[in-house]
Amino acid sequence: MSCPSIRSQLPDYVRATLPENEAGVVREHLQRCPRCRRRCDREEVLMSRMAAQFDVPPPAPDFESRVFGELSSGSGRRVHMAWGGAVAVALALGLFIGQFGLWQPDEAGHEAVAVAEVVDTPVVAPLERTVRLAFTSGEPLDDVTLTLNLPPHVEIAGLPGQHQVRWQVSLEQGDNVLALPLRIMFPGDGELVAELDAEGRQKVFRATIPDYPGASRHAPVDVKEPAT
Repeated sequence: MSCPSIRSQLPDYVRATLPENEAGVVREHLQRCPRCRRRCDREEVLMSRMAAQFDVPPPAPDFESRVFGELSSGSGRRVHMAWGGAVAVALALGLFIGQFGLWQPDEAGHEAVAVAEVVDTPVVAPLERTVRLAFTSGEPLDDVTLTLNLPPHVEIAGLPGQHQVRWQVSLEQGDNVLALPLRIMFPGDGELVAELDAEGRQKVFRATIPDYPGASRHAPVDVKEPAT
């Protein structure tokens, strides 16, 4: 199996969700391929950081009132989150076996790739999905603001009721990947809107979120740029 194919399976491999026969193929490849093994190490670090970020403490007695207070204020929640590089070579080449949309680079040479990866769960609702945002930067960038806007029926796992989340991040030169665990609470229409602001240069991207349980795996995600 080729390196791009192996790298496309690393997210499922580190979560131990690959079928055993496929996981065995990945393990054998990693034993003899140092580059893919380094990719796998970075993927494991990324997953552990994401798990730590979304570790939610037990609710306080006033939990409900605070949640509804956030909803009524309409204010987004600012979150500082770690980024890691992983799998972006395959994504940039369009070789990822799954859902992907290519966002064209701006004049600064930055491009972004959004991949929606279905994570099956035994329950009908809410529907669990992981959306992977991969950004390739031509140079290191500090103080980059990424704002994520979600439709009313979608939220990020661990941030109940939050439909706008803002990250202040630093992009390394090359590939930067962020995995977002989403919960689709009920059927509905809407888009995931990502706004990227790098040193005053802004770009807005939109991706359609499938809104029904039982959506087929690897169904296309419609990623489009608004007309300027």
